[in-house]
Amino acid sequence: MTYQQARQYLDRFPRFEVKPGLQRIERLLDALGRPQLAHPTIHVGGTNGKGSVVAMLDAVLRAAGLKVGRFTSPELIDFRDRIALNGEWISEADLTDAVERLIPLLQLLADVPSQFEIITAIAFDVLARSHADISVIEVGLGGRFDATNGICPELAILTNVTLDHQAILGDTVEKIAWEKAGIAKAGQPMLTAGLPESVLQIVRAECEAVGAILTLVDDIAVTRVSRDWDASIYDVNWDQPLRRIRIPLIGSAQGDNLRLVLGAIRTLRARGWNIPDEAILAGLGAVFWPGRMEVVRQSPTILLDGAHNEAAMKVLTADMSELVPDPKHRFLLYGVLGDKDVDAALSILKTAFSSIGLCVSDSPRALPMDRLVEKARGAFQHITAYHTIAEGIQAWLAHANPEDVLVITGSLTVVAAARRRLMEGM
Repeated sequence: MTYQQARQYLDRFPRFEVKPGLQRIERLLDALGRPQLAHPTIHVGGTNGKGSVVAMLDAVLRAAGLKVGRFTSPELIDFRDRIALNGEWISEADLTDAVERLIPLLQLLADVPSQFEIITAIAFDVLARSHADISVIEVGLGGRFDATNGICPELAILTNVTLDHQAILGDTVEKIAWEKAGIAKAGQPMLTAGLPESVLQIVRAECEAVGAILTLVDDIAVTRVSRDWDASIYDVNWDQPLRRIRIPLIGSAQGDNLRLVLGAIRTLRARGWNIPDEAILAGLGAVFWPGRMEVVRQSPTILLDGAHNEAAMKVLTADMSELVPDPKHRFLLYGVLGDKDVDAALSILKTAFSSIGLCVSDSPRALPMDRLVEKARGAFQHITAYHTIAEGIQAWLAHANPEDVLVITGSLTVVAAARRRLMEGM
């Protein structure tokens, strides 16, 4: 089997279908010998910030000399970037071998798994065979019934809980919190910080019900000292002060993510893991997480951000108002998936942008242009619709001044497509 044949095989399975229950992934993992339990893991859930926390932990643990696995979703640059070992994507050969191992097992299952369940099984299988010291695993959707929830992690992390995927997870933050708190495991720490009291009560109740150790890390004080288009600088007061921590991630939410990462490191240290301060500084200084407040060019500046829910949009608009004080230098290119609250997102975006460019990604879930234009008319007076994302970027570049900034946002599919075009030189 070639790599292309392996990809074609995976594409037979429903990618966007959400199938309730864990029975399919459990049977698949049992048939593989339960690889998800082969080595220690860290489980990262929450609405926003999961990927950034995973990326920071991955970088710090590698800087500490550990062999580190990583599983995230969805892909942004390449299909293989979901699964990584020591910062390197899974090879085409290893992915192909993993698919070949799975095919006879899948043929025995009466209930067909989703593509995400299969990729999750592949990730656990590949990382177990790699003999990683530890792997950092991002929840795909929700938590309680997510395909990644078969692990028994060294610790679980809940970044935050806000409205997103309401049709699947519930229409209130409390219902969503119940789903996300489901990654708590008996006898294991569950780290979080900054949760509203109504959400914290639900998380606390879940931890008590399963015997998990709820660990609040609000005591870790993180202060952003400065930032530019390249990096943010933080001072931290925790077990001992750390000054001038440089992180090449510029979103203001990264301070909250950093607090959780440091809390996780403190917990791991208490469990016997050797993670010196030097590894923290080196790892955070080298972290890379594309598509999240990522600057891909300057003068004029193009910034990519995968914000796709209200909470993330509020952070993005606040960041842009601070980074680009003069609104006449802010420009927006926006595309979105059809299941999002577009009206709410646009009402937030109009507080920082006076006009909007519209685009549609090639995702089958993308909101069509006619509906996108209709929605935008309710929030913006100046609207331009582009046939392609590349056309929108080129049109802006043709008239941009060096101090202008184009923000491309709305969904990771739009960000991924824009990033690919920009990296290819369009």
